[in-house]
Amino acid sequence: MRSPRPFLWVTIFLLPLILLLNQNASGVVYDDYTPEVTARVVRISVIRGDVQIRRSGENQAWEKATLNLPIVEGDELTTGADSRIEIQFDKDSYLRLSEYATLKITTLRDEGVALSLPQGTMSLRVLNFDKERNYYEIDAPSTTVSVERAGMYRIDAGDTRGNEIRVAVTQGGEARVYSQNSGFTLKNGRSAKLFLSGNFAGEWETGDASRYADDFDTWVMERESAVAKRLRDSYYDKYYDRDIYGAEDLNEYGEWIYTRKYGYVWRPFRSATSGYTDWSPYRYGHWRWVSFYGWTWVNDEPWGWATYHHGRWIWDDGYWHWSPYANSRWRRSWWRPAMVSIVTWNGSVCWYPLSYYDSYYDYNSYYYRRNRGNVRIYNNTTIINNNTTVVVNPTPNPTPNNQPVTNETREDRLARLQTPPLQRIPPGAVVSVDSKEFGRRTGGYKTPPFETGKTILSKVPDDNQTPPILPDYKDLDRKISKEILIENPREPATDKVKTGAMERKPGASMDEDLRKQRIFGNRIPVTPKTEPNETGGGIIVNPNSETRKTGAVNRPLPKQEDNETKQPPVFNPGPVRTTGGGKRDNDGTQDQKPVQRERQREEKQSPPIYVPPQPKQEERRERPTFPQQQRNEKPREEPRQQPQPKPREEPRQQPQPKPREEPRPQPRIEPKSEPKPEQKPSPKQNPDKSEKDNRR
Repeated sequence: MRSPRPFLWVTIFLLPLILLLNQNASGVVYDDYTPEVTARVVRISVIRGDVQIRRSGENQAWEKATLNLPIVEGDELTTGADSRIEIQFDKDSYLRLSEYATLKITTLRDEGVALSLPQGTMSLRVLNFDKERNYYEIDAPSTTVSVERAGMYRIDAGDTRGNEIRVAVTQGGEARVYSQNSGFTLKNGRSAKLFLSGNFAGEWETGDASRYADDFDTWVMERESAVAKRLRDSYYDKYYDRDIYGAEDLNEYGEWIYTRKYGYVWRPFRSATSGYTDWSPYRYGHWRWVSFYGWTWVNDEPWGWATYHHGRWIWDDGYWHWSPYANSRWRRSWWRPAMVSIVTWNGSVCWYPLSYYDSYYDYNSYYYRRNRGNVRIYNNTTIINNNTTVVVNPTPNPTPNNQPVTNETREDRLARLQTPPLQRIPPGAVVSVDSKEFGRRTGGYKTPPFETGKTILSKVPDDNQTPPILPDYKDLDRKISKEILIENPREPATDKVKTGAMERKPGASMDEDLRKQRIFGNRIPVTPKTEPNETGGGIIVNPNSETRKTGAVNRPLPKQEDNETKQPPVFNPGPVRTTGGGKRDNDGTQDQKPVQRERQREEKQSPPIYVPPQPKQEERRERPTFPQQQRNEKPREEPRQQPQPKPREEPRQQPQPKPREEPRPQPRIEPKSEPKPEQKPSPKQNPDKSEKDNRR
């Protein structure tokens, strides 16, 4: 029996190596944690006027939209008079709506976005786009627009009574536009007007995109300038990665500083928090029910989107700081509904921000455990109320190494985790609300007594602790504040107008299917062979490889049986008829000039004979020809100007190549009986008298 000592020594030496693989040069430990729900979330970054939202899934009520409100797949938005809204999808994508517009988020995944615009005007700005990795598609009435390049795209869907829509492409973009029966490519700087009904349904007219600028375009360009300035001053890939979109707003409201304990952190200016009494994180805002996630925190501060859904808030040296990451960093910065710990205490719901060393606490997990019949999560697929949502985990972006070097041992970390939050969070950071009022209204939160907050923070957090029992949205019985719930919502156009060039399936792109059907007619497109040129720049078609193909698609060849049975019509003038009287040559052959003249007369007097095509399997029989001496027929007499076989005494007249006068028709000679020779009247004989004799 072998001794287990060699294996023990191998394990001892490999254990530090395994630990180093999960630790970078700065001593930061990466965690491969993947949340239970990973549905993509976007936010309302700018809002003006009356904007309403209706959630998908269980919540079918219309609510009032607000700044930094999370939006997920299936949500619908509608704007009122003189309203504007901007939706930020990520660092490089922004969507803006004008007044009296309706928008539905049909698909919102990492691999692509599909939107539905039944009425109104929208503008989509894409700064960085890779067609091979994701897609952007907009469904307008009977129309689908597919983004092909980074640029700006404006779509005017009109109202429910409109008969046409307009699509414009600027800022270097390019799009494919599909109607009910056609498709085309719209280049940069061009616009197209599509007709939806009537005699010209499915057709379009193109023009210059700059001819249709209005007040909405002016507002869009103002937002473009503001976004460009923020992105220019942002710290992406330096202090935070690209998954933490919205962090570019922090530069106007605070500053980045370096600390020995936590590395680079952001600290808000006093002016950014002085307008709030006794300000602390997660105090000014309210709780909203969001599909897939449950209760989500919506902050009142204009800069708080990134700080309340990523990273940790840190109390250090009498100030609140925000770190984009915790001590144990995830490989991807997953979006979370709130970075808080929630407990119930004496009939109240209390919460406080997680500290830098705390693990993420999923306070909504009880909702999923309670609704296992409606909510099932497996293999990164979330199914809520029989609506499938496929979630794909993309490759995480490079995470900046902005954390300090730590020499903390495993024993020190375990000892620190056993310390209560009271040593890291002040008691004044605890916020509470009555359990019956949770999720029903905005604001009105209070700070519990100091001793109560101290008692709550004295409990050591446990990852296996039972989550709090929070009410579901349906448990609120629609007794929600008017600041959230709208009693008389507007009737959306999504219930009246059908959008898209074809029926869309959630989670899938329609560009390739529409391209095959509308442009190529379900035929295979032609892909010419190419090869690099001599300089290596660009590609050229190799003309020597094969014959160049024509057409945009490969046309189907006719069937083989059709080629065999169907033959082109054959013109058969019949056998050549030869007549006597021609001049013979020295070798005994007859002169062919009379035959040619005879052939010309027959062509002028009688139409050609059409012989129908014969089947291939039957042999065509030739018409028998007889020698000239066996045919019982007399040659026809030629006109006087034609050469005679026997010379006369008078001088011979030269034959003309093409006589001007047409020859007189001669009586047909019957082959069986010889006609009597015609007697010519003498010059002295009266012609009238001869006719009378003939008649007798």
